[in-house]
Amino acid sequence: QDNEASGISSSVSGGSSNEASGEISAVTGGKDNEASGVYSAVNGGTSNEASGVGSAVNGGTENEASGDSSAVNGGYDNEASAGDTAVNGGAYNEASAYASVVNGGGYNEASAYGSTVIGGEGTIAYQNYSVEGKTPE
Repeated sequence: QDNEASGISSSVSGGSSNEASGEISAVTGGKDNEASGVYSAVNGGTSNEASGVGSAVNGGTENEASGDSSAVNGGYDNEASAGDTAVNGGAYNEASAYASVVNGGGYNEASAYGSTVIGGEGTIAYQNYSVEGKTPE
């Protein structure tokens, strides 16, 4: 399986080519995933990385949770790059400002404090506490 738990008190359970390099980090399943942040976790998927302190990636492919206490939940090539952010699915989305969220869609960015993008494509939330994007019919 070629898994490696190199961080202090870290663990890897299942999957292949996974690495838990952060202190007290964990990878559970999947392939080519890395939990490099302290207290970080990657739960399945492929080629994901949780590099922020207390960050998590839950499934999907090529996602990164680089902000502290950030999360990416599925999808492809998404990044939660600021603290307390989340990206929930979709592709090529980024939550780049503190406490911002992107929920699906593609090529979206939540770039202001506390902002949210609800799906759609190519939408940027650039005002604090704003909500942007397509509303389901």
